[in-house]
Parts: sequence; C-alpha cells; structure tokens
Amino acid sequence: MNKNSILVLSIIVLSALAQLSLKFGVDWLQYARVDIDAGQWWRFITGNMVHLTWRHFVMNALALVAIYALYPDSLKVRGMLLVFLLCCLSVTLGIWMFSPNIHWYVGLSGALHGLLVTLIIIDYITHKYLLNMLLLIALIAKLAWEGMMGPLPGSEFSAGGPVVVQAHFYGFVGGLVVTASIFLFNKNKKLSL
Repeated sequence: MNKNSILVLSIIVLSALAQLSLKFGVDWLQYARVDIDAGQWWRFITGNMVHLTWRHFVMNALALVAIYALYPDSLKVRGMLLVFLLCCLSVTLGIWMFSPNIHWYVGLSGALHGLLVTLIIIDYITHKYLLNMLLLIALIAKLAWEGMMGPLPGSEFSAGGPVVVQAHFYGFVGGLVVTASIFLFNKNKKLSL
C-alpha cells in the first residue's frame, strides 16, 4: 500500500467518522454560515467531511477511490494532501464569499471536482493521454449543465437531499487555481509536489 492510497483511505475513514458523529447529535462539523461568522473557522474544512446521508458519503467515497484509481501517482502524498485541502477551502470559501444565500453545506463532491481537474491537467501535461482531455471535456460539460439546468437528474435522490452545484463549480475553479500555482511554483523551483 503506497502513501497516496493510505491518504485516500484516511480521508474516507475521517469522513466516515465525521458522518458517524451526526448520529450522536454532533453538529459542529458541517459548514454553517452563522457558526462560521461566530468564529468557528474549522467548518471551512470539516464541512467537506460530513454528508447529507450515508448514501451521499458512499457516493463521494467511491468517487474519491475512482479518482485515485485513475491517477494513483500523479502527485506525491504531500502534494495530494495539499491539493485536497486547498480544494476543500476553495469550495467553502467560495460559498462563503460568493453565495451568501447558501447557509449550510456538506459533502466532498466540490473538493473532488477540484482534485479531479488538477490531476487531469497534471497527468495530461506529463503523459498526453487523450483520456484526460475527454474527462476534462466531460467535467466541463457536467458543470455547464449544472450551471444552466441545476443538478444532474437523479443526483438529489441519490444523495438524499439538495445538491449544491455551486460547490462543484467553486471546487473546479479552486482546482484550476491550485494547478496553475503548482506549475508556477515548480517553474521557479520553490515547491515540489
């Protein structure tokens, strides 16, 4: 088991524990605007770790495993962790700054959009696989659909509640910013991911 697979497993386990905490009435992990405004800043990260339902958790855990299966070695473990955390922040900071009408949020899907676009671009630059361009086009098409039409048909039923499509967009944009930063810093030899 390599370090990246341990990281993926750790994220899944931490997210499962966060989800389990809801069963015991713990409500201090999800993104809640009023609580963040009151100084509970950890919710910018932990809001990504809890989910609407266990089915929602399983969907996101399987998506994370699928992303890892496609790109197991595109980044070293510290790079993967940094990208993941920055994408989590891009989602919740995006919601906080640009979507004041969204008062609460849970789930990994926004951060996964950011992680995926980062890995697609890094892998394309490294290997030039056509699959990467097809995945990028599909991801952009999905985001365009969500931006114009709302959640994909069936996604709210599958998740067990409302889908915050803005989170997917903010995660994607965050992933693009992170990717651009990786190449900027690597070009100047300041950061090695």
